[in-house]
Amino acid sequence: MMSLFEVQSLISTVDKLIFSHTGEHLDDLETAILEGTFEHQKYAEIAQNNYRSEKYVKDIAGQLWKKVSKALGEDVSKSNIKSSLQRYHYSNFHNCDIVNISQVDRNNSFTELSDNNNQQNKIKQEAKLEIVSELIKEGLTVEKVSKILNLPLELVQKEINMYRGLSH
Repeated sequence: MMSLFEVQSLISTVDKLIFSHTGEHLDDLETAILEGTFEHQKYAEIAQNNYRSEKYVKDIAGQLWKKVSKALGEDVSKSNIKSSLQRYHYSNFHNCDIVNISQVDRNNSFTELSDNNNQQNKIKQEAKLEIVSELIKEGLTVEKVSKILNLPLELVQKEINMYRGLSH
């Protein structure tokens, strides 16, 4: 069973992904569908908890999986959303330090990054922070997590302290 913090982190990631592709945030029912999915609920249970018909919830879920699929660039469904998000995290962690050669001008100074690149970097850092607690649970030290994710030690420690505060 996933903790509330883990569920909220995944929902936040999906919301950011969809927002970056559509300019729209998740609505309440889409959020409820994700929560229910991450807690292994059937559509009928999600529908009942949200005072909607099962058919309506399935229709909205289908639209949601299409949006997430488009944002991630792979087919996403209720049964594979968690693993799709894990792949997304993994690919961001291993590709985030590559500098695009087009960002360097002839004088080897960096040109100003676009707002889009800044937003992508912010999303990548937030995605890294969302996995900190999982790596600590696996027995890695704060220093090791900082090194693996290429994040400042203080930032990793702050995230751990925040996570511990929410989990108690």
